[in-house]
Amino acid sequence: MFDRPELYTETDMTPESIVADDIFSREEKIRRLRDMKHELGRKAEDGSANLEAVEERMAEINIAVTKVKREQAEDDAGEVLGRTPSA
Repeated sequence: MFDRPELYTETDMTPESIVADDIFSREEKIRRLRDMKHELGRKAEDGSANLEAVEERMAEINIAVTKVKREQAEDDAGEVLGRTPSA
C-alpha cells in the first residue's frame, strides 16, 4: 500500500472538516483528531493559547471523535445485518 500525500495540514483542517473528509480512513481521522488534542493540550500547558478558546476547540474535537466512532458503529451494525458498510 502506498502513503497518501498530505493534502492538508492540521492547521488548515477543522475537526468538522476531518470528519467530513472522504479521503481519510476512520483510523486516520481518529489519529488526526487525537493529534489535534495533543497539540491543543501542549499549547494550553505552555500558556500560548487562551484557556476559553482551548476548551471550545477541545469540545469541537471531542464531538468530531464521537461522530467518527458513531459512523464506525453504524457501519459495523450494517455488516452484522448483512448490509454492505459505507466506506
